[in-house]
Amino acid sequence: MITFQKAHQRHLQVQGGQKTWSTFEPNAADLSHPTGFRSLESFREEDLEPGAGFRFQAPHDLEVLTYVHQGAMILEDPAGRTVVVEAGEFHRASVRGGTQHRGVNGSLADPARVFQCFVRPDRGVLQTPAEKKRFPVAERRGILRLVVSRSGQQASLRVRQDAELYSSVLDRGHHLIHELPPGRGAWLAVVEGRVQLGDMALESGDTASFVEETAVSLTAQERSEILLFDLR
Repeated sequence: MITFQKAHQRHLQVQGGQKTWSTFEPNAADLSHPTGFRSLESFREEDLEPGAGFRFQAPHDLEVLTYVHQGAMILEDPAGRTVVVEAGEFHRASVRGGTQHRGVNGSLADPARVFQCFVRPDRGVLQTPAEKKRFPVAERRGILRLVVSRSGQQASLRVRQDAELYSSVLDRGHHLIHELPPGRGAWLAVVEGRVQLGDMALESGDTASFVEETAVSLTAQERSEILLFDLR
């Protein structure tokens, strides 16, 4: 079964120079997946004006994955340590329940576009330290580049969950197939562009979940970028 969600169905919150589009929002009854998808508890797109930031208090232990699509972010952990994450970089941090997770647009002149993914861990021991890695467009063009996994294979970031995250940049006409073994599901987010998924065209901000499907198959109708989760 494939379930689609259009960009306009997301929950939008505006506060100062921060705009947050939440795909999973328990208090918004019109969302397709109000409580998340498998171990993926939250997926947020943040548009931040220069100097604007975000913060949240983790309800329980989380693996926080951050992808900076545009601009540069300064992330701060509960101990006050900071790290700069720039466009094209992915960052993974383990956050304890009850602690604050903060980020601010590091530029006073340019906006930032950031994606935040919260994954529920299946292990109690926190990973330290946090880590980041740049995945150049050349490594992601036309293929599904593994950027997060439990084992850290293919130089991906490690996560405390049987979860994989792929990133791909596609030129018009590029076709991708990702096979799904029995028991696994997938969740697709279109970062930008337009892709064809069966009879459905998905554009920036649209998502789709895959349950009891054998594969994810899509074709770019224009230059596009996607994120794809493969989850137990």
